Order: sequence, then C-alpha cells, then structure tokens
Amino acid sequence: MAHTANGDVGYSIPEEIKRGSVIGNIAKDLGLDVNRLSSRKARIDTEGNRKRYCDINLNNGDLTVADRIDREALCKERPSCVLNFELVLEHPLEIHNVGIQIQDINDNTPTFSKDILYPSLDGNSFMTEMVPKAAQAGSLVSKVIAVDADSGQNAWLSYHIIKASDPGLFTIGVHSGEIRTQRDLSESDSMKQNLIVSVNDNGQPSLSATCALYLLISDNLAEVPELKDMSHDESSSKLTFYLIIALVSVSTFFLTFIIIILAVRFCRRRKPRLLFDGAVAIPSAYLPPNYAEVEGAGTLRSTYNYDANLTTGSRTSDFKFVRSYNEDTLAADLTLKQTQSAVDDLEGLDGNTGCGSPERLCSFLI
Repeated sequence: MAHTANGDVGYSIPEEIKRGSVIGNIAKDLGLDVNRLSSRKARIDTEGNRKRYCDINLNNGDLTVADRIDREALCKERPSCVLNFELVLEHPLEIHNVGIQIQDINDNTPTFSKDILYPSLDGNSFMTEMVPKAAQAGSLVSKVIAVDADSGQNAWLSYHIIKASDPGLFTIGVHSGEIRTQRDLSESDSMKQNLIVSVNDNGQPSLSATCALYLLISDNLAEVPELKDMSHDESSSKLTFYLIIALVSVSTFFLTFIIIILAVRFCRRRKPRLLFDGAVAIPSAYLPPNYAEVEGAGTLRSTYNYDANLTTGSRTSDFKFVRSYNEDTLAADLTLKQTQSAVDDLEGLDGNTGCGSPERLCSFLI
C-alpha cells in the first residue's frame, strides 16, 4: 500500500517479507519517467551508514526488498516502526523522501523473565516457592511474569495452569499471572505440589511457552532442599517412560522374529510330505501274448497289461498280472498245469521281494 504527500511517498509492509518482493512501483507513484530512471542514475540513499533494505529496479521502476527486515531488531520496543530513506535522481538533481511502515507479525514466542524477584527463576523455566501451611483461600502464592518481543495484540499474554498435582488447590489469573489458593490448606494436602503453567500470546497463530512451578507447603526452610527430589522424580518418570517404550519395541521385534522362523520351518517340513504322500500309480501297459517270452533284460514286453503299485518308504512293491488282450492266450476256464517244480518256484517267488529270474518265471507259466 502506498501514499504520496508533497513529493514524498510512503508504503506499509509486514516484517520478514521475502527478499525480492515488490513493495510498489515507486516510479509510477512519484510520476517519474521509467525510461529515464537509468539515464538519471536513480538510486536509494540511506542515512549515514545504515543498512540498505530496499532497492529500485531501473527497468520497470519497482521498489523491492533487498534484505531481511526484522521489526524487533530495527525498532526494539517502539510502538511505531518506520524505515526512512531517499530516492535520488540526477540531471537534474531530484530527491524524494520514502518511508516504509513496518508492520509487526507474530514471530516471537513469549519468554519468562529471569529478572523478577517474585519468584526468582532457578535454571531453565524452573520456579520454586514455599507456601505457608496456614494459607487460606485466595492467598497469593506466586506470580508468573512473561514477556513478548512482538507489539500490539501479538504481545497480549494469557496464563493457564495446564497440569497440577491437585487441580482444585491453586488457580492463576488469566492476565495477571498471579497464583492463588482456591481453598484453605489442610493436613491431608501433599507437601509437594507441581504446577505446569502455560503462557499464550494473542497472535495468529498463537505462540506459547511453559514453565514448571514447584510449591512446597511448609513453614520450615530446612525442607527446601527436598525440592531437588521433585525435579529428580520428574526426570525419573520420563526415563521410566522411555524404558517402557524401548522394552515394548524389543519384545515386539523378538516375537515377530520367532513367528517368522517357526513359519519358515513349518513350510519346509510340509513341502516334502506334499511331494511323497500316497501311492504312486504306474499306468497300465500291454504285455506280449506269449507268457514265457521274456526280454533279455529280464522285463516283460510292453504289450502286456499289468499294474504296479509302489508304497512310500518301503522297497517292497506289489506286481499284479492281468489277463492278456491277445486272442492266442489260453481260455479262461482252462486250468494251468503245475508241476512240483513250478510250485517250488512259486514258493520261491513268494519269499522274494522281486519277481524272480526269467527262467523260474517261465517254469511257472508253462
């Protein structure tokens, strides 16, 4: 946004704007000829040795951001922050005053002051305070003070208790930060009280900070060193939490590994059973019509019909002779003549795991 007055021009931009961003067209706003900016050596002149935060584009007359603009660094706690410089042109000499109003953005988180005396801070956002045992409802226990480097509504702060050992024992002023008792203290109240206080600013989005406040309900200063145990208790609880997470992670990994190993072993043991379970059947074939005719290798010819059943895990097999399909075979009602030697051969075959020699088979089938 730009405005001009008496040959001067002013703009308003938020802080922390990106380098190279266009603030406005200063040539147009001042009624200058863009084509003559280069020939007239237009330039930005800062007072003294101040850092130059803006620059002018001689090709189109745009005023751009040349460096980071931090309102808090430029103006500290001043309510108004204006960046002033001059636009100088030569032939003829012409000077224009330029002012840029720097608007605050919510870029700073609230911080707790370490210079306050009530209570004093011990270390990093760690407060300790003693509370008399006779404290009644509404008694002031402590006061939390925080500051915000931003300005305007971005610096408006509000206080809240987000965690307490006894939620109904203490309260805090939303805008004052005063911590007071909500009821009278009793003997049943724990001597050690922990409060986690959060402070939020009013910016968009809101930024916040927290501090731990440890209260000791006691009238005896000799018990103050026990406050160290309170901080140790908090550290121990965090360490226990991390140890539990680590233990659960390791246990889960170990159980998953065991399950995978068992699954692999089960699959490997099951695979051979699928390959060898049951009997292996050899398809039927045809033997030659001549029963006594045996090949030189001791096997029957392939035109003879037979079935062979093999059993798993054993070297014994069942071999069944079937009736030949040749018309020259003996009639079904004829009885084979068996000699005593043939019977002996048969008994010999029964006691043998194989089919016997071809000669003994021939004497049996005559």
